[in-house]
Amino acid sequence: MNIAVHISPPLDYATIALSAYRSAQGPVLREYMDGRVVIDTGNGHMVGQPLSPRLGPPLRAPLFAGLI
Repeated sequence: MNIAVHISPPLDYATIALSAYRSAQGPVLREYMDGRVVIDTGNGHMVGQPLSPRLGPPLRAPLFAGLI
């Protein structure tokens, strides 16, 4: 039985592997006790193991900030 233990705020993002060559990324909707997450892809929901720990929303910053 898969019981969701935590419903994440919509600002957490995760990447899950679909195959050896494909992945999907989106906001986390749910986390399961076995480590799997449910993400919203924009076309539906997908379930899988996150490829790395979630760090929050994607970082949007200039690439060369402060180098000039």
